[in-house]
Amino acid sequence: MKNSNSMTLALASLMLTLPSVHANASELDAHEHGSANLDIAIDTSTIEMRFESPAVNIVGFEYATEDEQQLLLINKAKSNLSNFDLIYGLVGDVSCQTVKSSAKWVTEHEAGHDDHDDHEAGHDDHDDHEAGHDDHGEVAKAEHAEFIAEYRLECNQLNNLAAIDVKMFEFFPAIEDLDVQVVYSQGQIKYELDANNTLIKLDR
Repeated sequence: MKNSNSMTLALASLMLTLPSVHANASELDAHEHGSANLDIAIDTSTIEMRFESPAVNIVGFEYATEDEQQLLLINKAKSNLSNFDLIYGLVGDVSCQTVKSSAKWVTEHEAGHDDHDDHEAGHDDHDDHEAGHDDHGEVAKAEHAEFIAEYRLECNQLNNLAAIDVKMFEFFPAIEDLDVQVVYSQGQIKYELDANNTLIKLDR
């Protein structure tokens, strides 16, 4: 059996590396419609989850918009995705409190903007960079967008967690398959879920 410290380090490492792995995967897959990713790390008392999907799966379009009706759809989707109990169900005699639950719409440009800012921070030609900043709005409108949702739960008796039921297919039927990766005390497991197969079973 792995000791608690090594397990915690493994979980932390996974959650740090998965976003970059999926960022690279998104570039290679050229924004595959109908598919989404869900990564889950389970420690002795903590569940961390990260969901990523092309925006078209969630709201039916994938570019920046100023249309009021489309903006309402985006906000509604963010509200639904950030409601853990609406989108997921925990199976087993376990009690959890959601301590983090967030959802956001990002374009490809925005997803990499933090790294870009760090790179530009050491440059003397910052004014030249700003001179082209007005073009960014037009670029963003032409870029694909995605939804990213993140969750953190603090739990009691987490060893009693038998499965996680993914209910998002009821709200986002355009998601045809959900690639799931889980790391927990028993190792790593992968699932491909769909509307007819929504249960992530945890071997204990």
